Amino acid sequence: MDKILSVAAIGVGNRTRKYLTYITDHPEAVRLDSVVETNPERLACAKADYSLDASVCFPDVDSFFAEKRPVDAVIIGTPDRTHYDLCMQAIACGYHVLLEKPVAESEEKCRAIARAAHDAGVLVFVCYELRYHPYWLKVKEIHDSGQLGTLISVDYTVNVGLDRMTHAYVRGQWSKAGESAPIFLAKCCHDVDAALWITGTHVKNMASVGSLRWFREENAPEGSALRCKDCAIEKTCPFSAVDLYRRRGEWTDNFVVPPGKTKAEVIEEELSEGPLGRCVYHCGNDVMDNQVVIMTTDKGVNITLQMVCLTREDGRFFRMVFSEGELFADGETIRIRRHDRTPEEVLDFSEVMHLPFHSYSDLNLVADFLETIRHPERTSLTIDDAIESEIICLRADGKLLI
Repeated sequence: MDKILSVAAIGVGNRTRKYLTYITDHPEAVRLDSVVETNPERLACAKADYSLDASVCFPDVDSFFAEKRPVDAVIIGTPDRTHYDLCMQAIACGYHVLLEKPVAESEEKCRAIARAAHDAGVLVFVCYELRYHPYWLKVKEIHDSGQLGTLISVDYTVNVGLDRMTHAYVRGQWSKAGESAPIFLAKCCHDVDAALWITGTHVKNMASVGSLRWFREENAPEGSALRCKDCAIEKTCPFSAVDLYRRRGEWTDNFVVPPGKTKAEVIEEELSEGPLGRCVYHCGNDVMDNQVVIMTTDKGVNITLQMVCLTREDGRFFRMVFSEGELFADGETIRIRRHDRTPEEVLDFSEVMHLPFHSYSDLNLVADFLETIRHPERTSLTIDDAIESEIICLRADGKLLI
């Protein structure tokens, strides 16, 4: 019988908690040893939620690494700019690493992590959950079957959506590339990875165009205010924080609600004082709100990946053109249309797509990570597989043709 593995979590936010669901659901295979969280309220919640002793709840990473906990692996789910340093420290301690994307904020740092992992003989697994999603696994299965002939081109659209865009990339944590990561890296690195993984190709050449077109101070409409709650035109604004958080209650699941307060009170405080209550035209954000990257691959496949932010759509649309047909993936169905005019085949994934944990792909990813620790000889997602897409996204930001 395989031994029970032990894991530490560094950063106990929304993404890490999803991964920890697998750990708490499988005590026969893995246990949570300790957590690290700099936010005291979030740390207290983690202590209670996971029934941990105070001695293994660390308020900073230095105290955690200094203690050298006897764990097999760490989950790193901290802000983007911390990933490199934390991953390198974990590797130096001999820990396997489940690393939330993106890997790092530069090509050099991505490659340094890969080298360090090889030298230390540890596994660094990047959280590309699309590789474990039943919908995208089916797309890859169809491609690999050869039933549609030779792949010619791919058109891939990532619709960020107005709510996600304003919450995360205009008002929120990823609004400034110098403090987090460029938006194409933060939002689309796993889409680039999925496109290359599905097609089994590697990029030879690329070009990129994009800009910050709309969420700028000079585009603020007459009568707007610095905060949505003080704005005379708030009720008709499609970007209203009052509407998003107070009226609709969207994107509030990760709001920290300390003891003695209600979520409604936390929302009102954010609208009055926090960054998420600001007008989208007065946030000082600098990440792009539209971008297109065109890639040619070693197998002659042309891939176009477009990031669209000013849309109410939120999801991915995927078209693959083959020598003998086409495949359309709209996030709910997969349609196969053959050039010989046989009836179109439609595969309905609508029920699957609404299952929790990204249709359980988050949990499948953790399971694969732990299984690879136990059996390192098996083929699975490694840091070498992951960094190609990261490097492409970083180069796309640096090669903009504006």
